[in-house]
Amino acid sequence: MSRPALRSPAYSAWRQCMQQLKSMRIVIALALLMLAGGLAVAGDVATLVNLGFSADSNYYMFGYYGMDAATAKPYAEIYIVDTRSNSFVPNGVFRGSYAVAPQPGLNPAGAFYRLFAEALPTARRYNIDHLIQGRIIYLFMDTGERPDTISFRDFRDNSQWDVNLRETIEQRGDAVSSSFGINFSLTRTDGRVSTFNAGNPQFRRANVVDYAIQQIVLGPDNRTVVFIVDRAERVANQPVWRYMVETIRQP
Repeated sequence: MSRPALRSPAYSAWRQCMQQLKSMRIVIALALLMLAGGLAVAGDVATLVNLGFSADSNYYMFGYYGMDAATAKPYAEIYIVDTRSNSFVPNGVFRGSYAVAPQPGLNPAGAFYRLFAEALPTARRYNIDHLIQGRIIYLFMDTGERPDTISFRDFRDNSQWDVNLRETIEQRGDAVSSSFGINFSLTRTDGRVSTFNAGNPQFRRANVVDYAIQQIVLGPDNRTVVFIVDRAERVANQPVWRYMVETIRQP
């Protein structure tokens, strides 16, 4: 835009136009900063990472990371699970929360990378291969509903899976606790039906208000089943989502 002669009516109009454009740029910049900051701290939904099995399916490693909505700190958690006993291996739980100044565009994956470096020696001890990630036979697609009953077919062997997640939620005043268990049946092509139970319905978790099966993964032996469960927690009256697993090995 060329600049008109000083003190002319055209100059006054041009100057007013430029001031308006400058104001618009400031407003847009502030909006972008607020949006980026909001994205950085709206970390109530964790990002899941499948870190692989051991070749014999005896061990499974997974983790997740995000931005803590209450503290605006990036965090990460990593777990190594003995799939035969459905329990963590000794010294197989890693958690980290990192105090860094929030910046627009801050990627909380950095917290995961740092924690992963700490967990790597233990992963090697249990022969975790990060490229052996199993086979996903069920993946929850967020449609606004979190079903407790799932039926699907594994098209590789044409078996039918019927899964039921049973959750119990108890509230006393402001305190909430819950538990869950998983029942599932597997119908094979020859008509044989096998039933299994996973999880511990007797174990109660404080502040957890809901559960949903996010993924079902078969280990490399095709017998080890990993249920990746999305749990909704209430923290400082805000909902946050974290992950856990339940494992079972078919005979």
